[in-house]
Amino acid sequence: MYRIVLALKCLLWFLGKWEVDLTWLPYFSNPYTQYSNIREAKYLLANNYNPYNTDGIFQKPLVVYGLIYIDNDHIFLIVDILISFLIVQLFGAKQGYRKSILLFYHLNPITFANIILKNTNAFDHLFLLLTIYSALKIRLLSPILFGFLLYLNPQYFIVLAAISVIFRRESSTTSKFALTLIAFLLVSVLTIGCLLYASQQITGDWKFVQKTYIDYYFPKDHRPTIGFLWALFSGLFSKYKSLYHAFFMLLPSCYILPLYNLFVKYAKREKEYLGFMIGVSLFCSFLYFQYIAISDLIIIFILLFQRYDWLFNSLPTIVIVHAGCLILFLGGGLQLTWTHSFTGNPNFTFFQVFVSYVFYVILVSEGVREMLKFRTIQKKEEKEKMKQDEEEEKLEREEKEDDQIGKTKVKGD
Repeated sequence: MYRIVLALKCLLWFLGKWEVDLTWLPYFSNPYTQYSNIREAKYLLANNYNPYNTDGIFQKPLVVYGLIYIDNDHIFLIVDILISFLIVQLFGAKQGYRKSILLFYHLNPITFANIILKNTNAFDHLFLLLTIYSALKIRLLSPILFGFLLYLNPQYFIVLAAISVIFRRESSTTSKFALTLIAFLLVSVLTIGCLLYASQQITGDWKFVQKTYIDYYFPKDHRPTIGFLWALFSGLFSKYKSLYHAFFMLLPSCYILPLYNLFVKYAKREKEYLGFMIGVSLFCSFLYFQYIAISDLIIIFILLFQRYDWLFNSLPTIVIVHAGCLILFLGGGLQLTWTHSFTGNPNFTFFQVFVSYVFYVILVSEGVREMLKFRTIQKKEEKEKMKQDEEEEKLEREEKEDDQIGKTKVKGD
């Protein structure tokens, strides 16, 4: 079934005439992901002009120059297939989840729209999954790939919590774990430095740092997105903006240690919990990120739903999921009807998105609560099993002793 769906998706991609422009709709793209920036950069380079001397190019230089050099839209289809393959390989411990997630991913119109629109955040998702895969399978590559991931989007630094859990499982002592983590971070920082230097060599100066990193977290563009920070900052006094931007930029890093402490108990079962662990971490990080796209949310919820038995353990949770999705898409439809017909204002989008995030926060909180409850039950079962094993060993020892006594008596007679 999966192969049929994938073949139909590829066929639809090759046969379709997908010249669709949805850049005006904040749900699908934003200034930091839209492909129109690559087209503009290509035009500027053709006229011997540095694209980062303008105000419209926000993607990283290696992405911009790489896509211009490849100049083939098929790269986005290939990346999409690789993402689905890695999700199944990493988080498909349950056979039912594996089949469901493949169908959900490839039949999802939002993921297909991401290919059509050629949003560059697909590369963020790919390097996220490659980093986790290498941390599990090819340890030496993991810090290099993590460096690539942070070069593309520093917001993924919170994934360090999940990587630390993986390393803790493989380390026999705390000192060995600490040394492994320090070496990992040092190689990652060195990789980022090399990538930044390569970007400087390509562009000829360091102006890209202002456009792609500083403006990333201290933006001047407050157009509506499906994050809710744009509305808060658009109405904030100018002299306070930098302070609050810095606060929200650093806030996700405060979650790394609590998330590690929360999930390190499951280090021995990372195949069953890893997706949920990363999904919770990314949700905590992107909650404070202005330029989130709906494809980012799709990836986050795919990872969260690895433990759908926790998320759907109660009927209210099912209502919460449907309510959040309904409000989010209702906001998009009404924004199209109101804002673009000059009968409303962008604040309507903000309130709809804000309410949907309230539902999503409740959903994630309920999932974590069920996880902790499951952990308590699991501990109780493990203790009972250990007690049962001890009793069985005791009975076996007593039986052996009885047999030895019986044999001794027979020999004496």
